[in-house]
Amino acid sequence: MHKIYVGPTGSGKTTKLEDKFHQIARENKTDNCLVLLNQGSAVSKWRSEIELKQAGKLNIMTYFGLINQEVKRFWDLIEENLEGVRQKLEPTFMTVEPTHYLMTSLVKQAREKGSFIEVNATEQQIALQLINNLNYAALNTLDLEEVKERLANWALVEEQEMSYQNAFTIMKRFRNICLERRCLDYSLVIELYNKFLLNNKEYNQFLKKNYNYLIVDDLEKSSPAAQDLIAKLLENVQESYLAYNPAGGFEKFFGAAPELAADRFIQGGEVIELKDSHTASVEAQEMSEAVADKILDGSQLSYNQFIAHEQIIHEKFRGEMLTKVVEQVKELIADGVKAENIALIAPQIDKILEFILERELDDEDYSVFNLRRERRLLDNSFAEVLVVLTILTNPNWNLELNFSSLIETFDLILDLDPVRAALVAEEVEGYELPDLEANPHLRERIGFDKANQYDTFREWIKDKQEQEFELEYFFREAFGELLAPLLDSISDEAEKEEIILSCRKIMDSIVKFKRAVKEFKAIDQRAIGSKFIEMVLDGTLAAELLFGTESREDKVVLATPYTFLSLPDVEEVEHLFLLDLSSELWLLGSGKELSNPYVLSRANSGEWGDRIDQHLRREQLADYLQGIFNKTTEKLYLADSDLSSRGWEQEGQLGEWLAEDRVEEVNY
Repeated sequence: MHKIYVGPTGSGKTTKLEDKFHQIARENKTDNCLVLLNQGSAVSKWRSEIELKQAGKLNIMTYFGLINQEVKRFWDLIEENLEGVRQKLEPTFMTVEPTHYLMTSLVKQAREKGSFIEVNATEQQIALQLINNLNYAALNTLDLEEVKERLANWALVEEQEMSYQNAFTIMKRFRNICLERRCLDYSLVIELYNKFLLNNKEYNQFLKKNYNYLIVDDLEKSSPAAQDLIAKLLENVQESYLAYNPAGGFEKFFGAAPELAADRFIQGGEVIELKDSHTASVEAQEMSEAVADKILDGSQLSYNQFIAHEQIIHEKFRGEMLTKVVEQVKELIADGVKAENIALIAPQIDKILEFILERELDDEDYSVFNLRRERRLLDNSFAEVLVVLTILTNPNWNLELNFSSLIETFDLILDLDPVRAALVAEEVEGYELPDLEANPHLRERIGFDKANQYDTFREWIKDKQEQEFELEYFFREAFGELLAPLLDSISDEAEKEEIILSCRKIMDSIVKFKRAVKEFKAIDQRAIGSKFIEMVLDGTLAAELLFGTESREDKVVLATPYTFLSLPDVEEVEHLFLLDLSSELWLLGSGKELSNPYVLSRANSGEWGDRIDQHLRREQLADYLQGIFNKTTEKLYLADSDLSSRGWEQEGQLGEWLAEDRVEEVNY
């Protein structure tokens, strides 16, 4: 019988699992122990915190990491079930870039023939929605015919039904192309594993022989497909330890099935309740339950000291509200609270919020620890400059040359201050760098030494324009000749590591992108480089997975509800600020025009309607708030404004719900 630790966020479930793993490791049994975690960042954290004098192989991975490994290892068992002549010893595994590229190409072809007339999304957005549909289907072990039926039932009008039919046709074509070329995207890896390996007798013998111990964290975040694997493993392992958070349903919009997990694993296991060891305050726990009841059932919210009622902020303008929030944060720090024990949570992190916080806190020698689910690769200046250099070298690609990115390039490579870098950037015509011989005034403005460096840089660009171009080699040359020498001036080792990892990410990604798209003969091979850069500019290529752990010391945490709960960087905080309470973004739904995780969930029949939609929005918000409050040990601060940063009146309900329990003398 498996043991399952049940408790809210911060109750010590992960610590219990880590203790069990160390106990197994001390007996030199890590080779036979499988640890399944929810995210790659959690895997990195587990591995970095292991303190063992010696250990065998560490089988610590995500569900997808495991099955990706298994599909490659047991490809022969899968290949013999596929149609067509055997093509390769192993398949090509596609990353997100070639997957998105191929799907976008198919969507573009369909639109040119008149499809998706009623759909407002761009071709790239439609492609992402169709990829998501395939991912949801795979995570819920639904075949394409069932996807087709559920999408048809979702349609409210005839035009929608036609768009869903077009979507299904493209998804099926995409799937057939991938199978024919043996190019596996995320969804196809999951599909092939579950269809041809999970119930294969030979493979099951392998699992039984190799794993005697199983540890699963965040069971409530697991998909139905992952739960199928866990159930299979539980049949044979000697010992198993699982962790489940009853209030952790916020991952449902990303394929998780918490209720299904509870039905499958809690009743049949030895349940160990950890509520008594919860680190959040009693008031926070009470508020988390009361708020959920309020949002879902309309229950009255009674007075609770968890909310700092005497310090509720409500202003007409958002800028004034944010300024007062920073003042409160400074007061807490002045009273002895460490910056890293303060968190600011907003439904969306925009540039205005980032700017005000960073500007005000920097004056006090503090900064912001900005948690984001995805960081664009262009957020790193060195990777951004690599892209600018590529665009300058290939003017025939006609790609957008961002002015601020140009300034960053001149600033970094020539070590110009922002003002002089902007002067040079303003003189760039199209993709042509200015000739200082024809512009002596500019040469004088930037200085003699810098002008000589600029002339050398300009000649470098001209030389590269005349050479035969291959993007992967160009990246290496540009980094080695222009960027790598600049690393010597950076004293912060963490910053240096992030730069190297970001540049390595973009270099590795073009190699994988090129390898995958070459399998598809319908794609113009000459356009591979330009298409890749387009995807980087669009933000399709993310950098999160390669970034190391950033230090939180002296940094106020800034996050959305999802990132605060899903990333392992922050285990708990003392003081929590909820911002923009009247924003409608707190109650956003998960459904897009052509994609809906609820409709494609195994946990339901695929029915849909406004009543279900509104309930899901409230349920998601309740899950978020319960998780957030359960990571807080002291006080909750509320901050709101009548108008958004754009000057629009806000009508969201969260502000009213949370302020309902205020004492009469507080004017919210």
